Amino acid sequence: MTRQKKQDAAKGDSSNLAAQQKQLDLLKRELSEALDRQAATGEILRVISSSPTSSQPVFEAIVQTGLTLFPDAAISVALPMGDQVHAAAVAEADPARAEAWRNRFPFPLTREYMHGFAILEGQIIDFPDVENAQQEFGVGAQNFLASGYRAVTMMPMMRGDTAVGVLSVVRLSPGPLSDEQFAMLRIYAAQAVIAIENTRLVNEMRHTNDILEKVSDQLAKYISPQLYQSIISGEQRVAIGSTRKKLTIFFSDIANFTEITDQLESEELTSLLNEYLTEMSRIALEHGAYFDKFIGDAMMFYFGDPETRGVKEDAAACVRMAIEMQRQLRKLQTGWQEQGLIDRPFEARIGINTGYCTVGNFGSEDRMDYTIIGGEVNLAARLQAHAEVGGILMAAETYSLVKDWLLAEEQEAITMKGFAKPVRTFSVQGTYAELEEDEQLFRHEDEGVTIAINGNRVDKARTKEALKKALAHLDD
Repeated sequence: MTRQKKQDAAKGDSSNLAAQQKQLDLLKRELSEALDRQAATGEILRVISSSPTSSQPVFEAIVQTGLTLFPDAAISVALPMGDQVHAAAVAEADPARAEAWRNRFPFPLTREYMHGFAILEGQIIDFPDVENAQQEFGVGAQNFLASGYRAVTMMPMMRGDTAVGVLSVVRLSPGPLSDEQFAMLRIYAAQAVIAIENTRLVNEMRHTNDILEKVSDQLAKYISPQLYQSIISGEQRVAIGSTRKKLTIFFSDIANFTEITDQLESEELTSLLNEYLTEMSRIALEHGAYFDKFIGDAMMFYFGDPETRGVKEDAAACVRMAIEMQRQLRKLQTGWQEQGLIDRPFEARIGINTGYCTVGNFGSEDRMDYTIIGGEVNLAARLQAHAEVGGILMAAETYSLVKDWLLAEEQEAITMKGFAKPVRTFSVQGTYAELEEDEQLFRHEDEGVTIAINGNRVDKARTKEALKKALAHLDD
């Protein structure tokens, strides 16, 4: 090979290397730009997911990441508000130019201005040289030129067929955006719309939840707390149906309520009755009662549905609740008398019974009531009517479940329609613990012996005679 050929070959190799290096540099630049675009979209998606209640952080992320992808440009997100277009976010490498561009807003929402045209028509505006836009957008073009910008591209932010804003890239030097930059602008506009939609949907959902919460709070005052919770949790089906359960039923009524109402103005009566029912409801809730209904001054509760602690514990909770209610009512009565609201006793009768009831939804498909029915319910109501004023009257089965800790005296049996035999009844005197503490009761219990003496009600002569016989029996 001649020297000339060797020199030509060397030149060719050098030229190829230069071309390869140039191609490699181009690939590196394209890869870097692609990574920048990927990082920018990833950052915006992150902001979208972390800012569901506000679009503003997303707008700020779009314009800030745009500084890398659109050098020597001002990036802005603008939104229509009434008859104007306002800047939601603006970014520029030069803070002074950014502030100057922001101060150009708001623009009129009309087709004579580029922002207005892009929003109202939903069309892209792209002028590589704003000088060429003066005939179509005279005032708008002059605004750009006065701010030192020579090229403008506006991408409407479309939600369906409606533009909800516009994303703008205005450049200091004339010239078009690259295909990659144009595609990125579309992505940015779509992400801005996602942010706006997310914010709208979340705020609508919050508003709806607020309404539902308020409605739920109101409904909870009209139905039993247990029923309300079971419906909300999905445990209770809102459908006609019933089951049989052994329950303890409570009825109470104010004695001589009609006479009390005659001496009070309606406002005073309403206040007094509401205070009474509020206090009784608080006690019932603390003891786990199921709220069945209020009928004027009367109340009906029951234990054992929808949840039960066992028949014995349900009966105990009901009786303890009744005792506390009578105690609290005496306190209320004293306070009302001191205030001069009443001049006669305000006292209640309470009846308690335990037995099998039919419990469930009764009514029509359109209007139903969750309640209990059956003869045992009627018996509880009759017991209340037969109770002493200020007293608690129980049926025999309830007494058998609580007699270990409760002193009660057997009363006259009640003959009641629907029951083959007269119903045995027991009047509550108090718990053994409370009576012993007040020294009203002497009680001794041991293997083979139980002694209980109620000092307020005992016949001393007959009791002493009985005790003498008991001592004599022990001496045998």
